[in-house]
Amino acid sequence: MDEETRFKVYKDWAERFDCDISSMTIPNVIVREHSRTLKGYNGIYCFFNGTTSIISSPTKYTSYIKRAISGRHPMETFDANFLVKSIDIGKYKVIGPAFQGYIDRASFLEASSLEVVELVTSNQLSLLNDLRKSCSETEWEHSSIEINRQPILARISDERIVAVGSWRVEESGFLSVGILSHPDYRGKGHAKAVVSALTRKGLEDGFTMHYQTLMSNSSSVAIAKSLGFEKLACTLAIRILE
Repeated sequence: MDEETRFKVYKDWAERFDCDISSMTIPNVIVREHSRTLKGYNGIYCFFNGTTSIISSPTKYTSYIKRAISGRHPMETFDANFLVKSIDIGKYKVIGPAFQGYIDRASFLEASSLEVVELVTSNQLSLLNDLRKSCSETEWEHSSIEINRQPILARISDERIVAVGSWRVEESGFLSVGILSHPDYRGKGHAKAVVSALTRKGLEDGFTMHYQTLMSNSSSVAIAKSLGFEKLACTLAIRILE
């Protein structure tokens, strides 16, 4: 990945947290009140790039977190248990850590060419509903696929969609890839083929591609890394339920 792309990525994250990009290149722990991007989120959102930890929270928790992080290494603060203890809450939901991977043309490693098609006809899109029924609602939501938003690329086998993907345009202008595969066809390269085709299409159009997935989803992380996506950060969300 070239330095210009890396700078654009970190500039985007700095703007999300309303902090200076220069503070993200040195060992540092930054505590911020929620910026415009996270306004209204009742929880803590944490970013760690291996050097700097940024913790964003509602105003009422920032003083507690600042006291807790005193003298701590950035890596120590990127920890759900540590953060929960620092604000003394009882009901919460942890989402993450999540892999935040990015890729540009220089680092793309295209997968072997299994046939991938773009879904455009009503018959093809009806197959997409069949795939949705075969997966959990959570899996569908995490894929960020919307039937009315193009492009939608898919692998079709045995007259059914076995993997499908799309992207959404972020405020930064990056394209965030979403992927979903049929439970009976996982581990056979179908999802990787779709992600590869989506990535190639986005890069050819001049975009930087973004791939987000839970670190616990090792197969999804493996797909991203095999195609050249570089982990530039991990994120952690703690939704407060009280």
